[in-house]
This record gives sequence, C-alpha cells and structure tokens, in this order.
Amino acid sequence: MAIPNSQLETWSNQGATTTPKALREQIERVLRGENSLITNKKSVSIYLQGSYRNSTNIYGNSDVDIVVETGNVFFSDTSLLTNDKKQIYESQTNSSQYKWATYKKEVLDTLINYFGKDNVEVGNKSIKVNTGSYEADVVPCIEYREYYDYGYSEDSRKYIAGMKFLTTKENREVINFPKYHYFYGAEKNRETHGMYKKTVRIFKNIKSKLVKAGKLEKGVAPSYFVENLLYNVPNERYGKEFNLTVMEILLWLGDDFSKMSEFKCQNQITSLFGEGTEQWNQEDAIKFITECIILWNGWDK
Repeated sequence: MAIPNSQLETWSNQGATTTPKALREQIERVLRGENSLITNKKSVSIYLQGSYRNSTNIYGNSDVDIVVETGNVFFSDTSLLTNDKKQIYESQTNSSQYKWATYKKEVLDTLINYFGKDNVEVGNKSIKVNTGSYEADVVPCIEYREYYDYGYSEDSRKYIAGMKFLTTKENREVINFPKYHYFYGAEKNRETHGMYKKTVRIFKNIKSKLVKAGKLEKGVAPSYFVENLLYNVPNERYGKEFNLTVMEILLWLGDDFSKMSEFKCQNQITSLFGEGTEQWNQEDAIKFITECIILWNGWDK
C-alpha cells in the first residue's frame, strides 16, 4: 500500500514563517544600527537563505540562515574571459585594502557587543547567535562575480552574481548562488502550479522519518541536496494529487540512475554531484531514493 494522500498532505505543509522573518529583522537592526562596527553599512545586503528563504521549510526546522553580504568589495573569477578582456578587467580594477577577515570581524564584534559573548559562537561556516528566544546562523560573505564578458563600459560587463566566504577551520572557499536558487525554485513552483515546493517538503519529511527509523543515516541526504534532486524532475511528473506526484517522481528517479550525472543544482550553475565538498555523491542519493521507494511500497507493513 502506498503512503496515504492524507499523510502526504500533512507533510506538504510549510513550517514556521513569522519567526524567521522577525529574526532576520532583528539581526538587521543590530548590524545596521548606530553601534554597528561594519564599514559602509549601507553596502550590506541582509536576507534569509536556505529552506526559510525558499519556503521549503518543514515543522521542526530550527536554525535560521541569515546572509550578511557586503557589496563594499567583491571576489571575482575571470577564467571565462579572453586574454584581451582580462587585460581590460585588470586595467579597470584595483585590489581593495578591505579584506574578508576584516569584514567578518566587524560583523562578529557587532553581534558580540549586542547579544553578549556567551550567546555568539563562531562555527566553521557561520556565526551562531542565540537571541534568547531563537538561534540564527549568520553567514558573513562578500559579493562574488563570475565574469563572462568585460569591456570598458559598465553595460559591457557581464557576470553571474553569487556570494563567497571562507570557512573558519580549513580557510576553504565556499561559493553559493542563493539568489539564482531562489529565482529558479520560484519559477518551477509556478510552472508546476504550486506543487513543487509542497513536494519538496513531503520528501524532506520522508527523509526525517527514514532517519528516525534508522533506515538512513543523518548525513546521507541533507535537505539542500534533496531539494536540488527534485528540481531535476521534469515538471510533468508534478500532478494535481500528492500520491500520484510522489509515485511519478519515484518512478522517474528510480528508472535509470545513470541520468543523475547530468543533474544541476537549482541555481542552474553548479553540478549537483561531484567530488567537491559542497556537492552530493550519487551513492548517497541512490540510497535515499531506494529507501523512499521501499517506504512507499511497504507503508502498511
């Protein structure tokens, strides 16, 4: 027996919405306030990231990811430019004295001054802030530009915009494209008449159930990768009923695992699978899909 439609409908519901918004606004007031230590506060963009930003959060989601991105300086990648255009870029730009470490410390010190040292902890990828009521993962980052064209005029300078930061432990570069992720997720949701994000939430709940039942190790299927996996499922597999939609998705994913090598992340820029630290491996994805199918087929057993 398949999972009942009533259960799938419950799993499709979105989790908290008011708390993440209020938390982001509180952090923003602190970082933009008169006591903020950030150089050129007006250049900073503060926004939600992850499941709360993309409306794919489920009940039980805890930490709220808040991006604090400065446009005061930017990281760039010019590898796609021709040699002539690289020369133009180099002639038109200068290395800034305002460094990543300086910016991160300004954000950190501002948060410590307001919330107290005991309530602010530096993690590998974020600064965890305990506001007294909720916890936020604040991600200081710098604008990232991947140039694919460059000329003397502003109109001729074309790039893909993202964000970049360095991890605390390994000093490793992390590059994300959250605005593209949001845009293409919203587009797919429209194209599937609102079923895409509801279905993502269903599969996140299925994953939680599998983890609780000991069928799946916690780190095998991170929610971010589950969302990106479902983004690659053709729109026609998303129907009007949850049970038919889930069945069609499982049939499509389980039919031929070899096609996963071509899957892109929802930002349509990076590959979902690969050897990179920020990529998934196909073995774990296959394990997740297989356990979903087993659960679907043996729900009443």
